[in-house]
Amino acid sequence: MYIDVLVELNIKKMESTYTYSVPTDLKDKIEIGKRVLVPFGKQKLIGFILNIKNKVDIDVKDIISIIDEKPVLTKELMELGDYISKKTLAPKILSYQTMLPRALKAKSKTKISKKYETYLELVNNSEVKNNNQLKILELFKNNNLVRKKDCTDISISSTNTLIKNGILKEIKKEVYRLDNNILKKESNIVLTKEQIDTIKKVELNTFKPYLIHGVTGSGKTEVYMNLIDKVIKDNKEAIVLVPEISLTPQLVNIFKSRFGNMVAILHSNLSDGEKYDEWRKIEKCEVKIVVGARSAIFAPFTNLGIIIIDEEHSTTYKQDNTPRYNTIDIALHRAKYYNIPLILGSATPSIESYTRA
Repeated sequence: MYIDVLVELNIKKMESTYTYSVPTDLKDKIEIGKRVLVPFGKQKLIGFILNIKNKVDIDVKDIISIIDEKPVLTKELMELGDYISKKTLAPKILSYQTMLPRALKAKSKTKISKKYETYLELVNNSEVKNNNQLKILELFKNNNLVRKKDCTDISISSTNTLIKNGILKEIKKEVYRLDNNILKKESNIVLTKEQIDTIKKVELNTFKPYLIHGVTGSGKTEVYMNLIDKVIKDNKEAIVLVPEISLTPQLVNIFKSRFGNMVAILHSNLSDGEKYDEWRKIEKCEVKIVVGARSAIFAPFTNLGIIIIDEEHSTTYKQDNTPRYNTIDIALHRAKYYNIPLILGSATPSIESYTRA
């Protein structure tokens, strides 16, 4: 088995595709979109697998290792990267890189580890007489797992004794850096006739851009949430974009109070670790909605049902450095791929959107 690998070289951000052979023990793990470590002269480079083939006419080197368990670029995101490259005349490698959090980029020197917390599980109910030990076991009356910290807060020595005697067992669980345990609240908002009419006009399983023209405070957000509610009931996913990071927490709180822990956040003010965690929540299908700024358009959903861009007239939706893309172009491309609606909302629509509408 042989693979074509796209790598980024140091010389003026040049890119090239090189062919490598795959050792027998790694063949079962090869998938397009995964990153691999490859030899390149005296260097070792990270690249993306673009193609798999059965034979080549020249002798080639073996890859060193496979980095990812799952592809970091889905088939759709790779096709989207090709589109960005052609539309913006940017190198393909930069188009791929711009879609990924720093921890998943090729050539990234940032190493981000997963965060874990230690929990304790009750293994058996042996007779315990020590007061502190009894207090610790009380924590397990209504919970299968209890944080070790909650137990050691009562008594470190008693906790260690219970573990040593096999009464409690340590379990390490991955935890995310951003708290996602938001209580969902029932919405009791009564929609206006205009909001109901707007919601009815949107065809959910058809590619079509819509412009919602409404002044600030006219209830556009409630229209967005009702449309997303329908999408989620159809077991699909939603992307919601806002122009400024400062607006994101406000909108996130509104969405989390409505949809609970189904919401992930993506914007540039998050730390590298937080972005990595939020990206993996999406990748692992743990959330159905992404709220964020420009970069959230690249959320790795595979079953999108709607894309919403609020304040669509804002210039912040245009990327200033290579690749110089317009987020609305990317949104249109993804919406067409999934055959879904794109909702553009604004109190002051851009002249282009207003003319098209």
